[in-house]
Amino acid sequence: MPIALGRLHILPVLQRFLNRWPEVDAEVSFSDEYRDIVGDGIDIAVRIGGPTDSRLVRRVLASHRLITCAAPDYLRQRGTPRTIDELTRHDRIGFKHASGPVPWHYKVGGEDRDVGVQGNLRLGNTEAIRDACLAGMGVAQLGAFLVGRDIREGRLVPLLEEFERDEPPVCVVYPTRKHVSPKVRLFIEAIRAEWAAGAPWA
Repeated sequence: MPIALGRLHILPVLQRFLNRWPEVDAEVSFSDEYRDIVGDGIDIAVRIGGPTDSRLVRRVLASHRLITCAAPDYLRQRGTPRTIDELTRHDRIGFKHASGPVPWHYKVGGEDRDVGVQGNLRLGNTEAIRDACLAGMGVAQLGAFLVGRDIREGRLVPLLEEFERDEPPVCVVYPTRKHVSPKVRLFIEAIRAEWAAGAPWA
C-alpha cells in the first residue's frame, strides 16, 4: 500500500475485514515505490496509477485528485496565487521521492504542464508535508485522500483548482490467475462495498 493512503484509508477496511474473517493472516507492506508483486509473491497491492503490466489484473477503486493548498494564515500573510507562474513568489513545500524531486501537475490551456518545485522546503513524506502546510510553512500539492478533510473543515484552502488535471486513479492489482483466491476476491469486494457511495476523501 502507498504509505499515507494505506494508513488512512485502506488499513481501516483491512481491520474490519480481518475481524470478519479471523482465519485470514495479513502481512502488510507500506511503500510509495512500486513492488514486483509477482516476483515477490504478493497477493494484492493498492496503487495510485502505475505502469500497465500484462501479468497483473488492474481494477479501479476510486478517482485520485491532486490539490494545491495552503493554510489560511499563510494566505493572509502572503496573498493567494492566481496563476501557476505566481507560485514562484511563494514558499513551496516539495516532495523528495527516492528518484528525485516530484513536480507539481497542472493543465494549462488544455496542455499538461509539470512544474518543478524549487521551494525552500523539501520533505520525503507526504504526511510531513501536510503537517508543514497546516503549520503555515508554505504551499503544497497533495492528494485529496490526505487533505480532503482539512479542506472541508477549513484548515487548508484549495488553490488553482481551474488548473487541476485528471490523475491516474487508485487501483487494486493482483497477479493474473485463472482462479482468484477467495481471500483476495473478498478483500477487493470489501473495499468496493465500503467505497460504493464514493471514496472517503471525495
